[in-house]
Amino acid sequence: MTRASQQAKALQDIRNGANDEELKRKYGYPPAVIAAMRATVSRESDKQADNLGIETGTPKF
Repeated sequence: MTRASQQAKALQDIRNGANDEELKRKYGYPPAVIAAMRATVSRESDKQADNLGIETGTPKF
């Protein structure tokens, strides 16, 4: 599996609710990488909600 496809699968697992231990075991990512990936997914969700006009409750700066 290429690194790009591994990252894509890990991001999809995060979207599907995988916990940190599962991601660490499955992909070998350290906690800082998992946290960064979770932040990326969160930003994507907020951006998608903005595009749909949905209020997420998070402040916009």
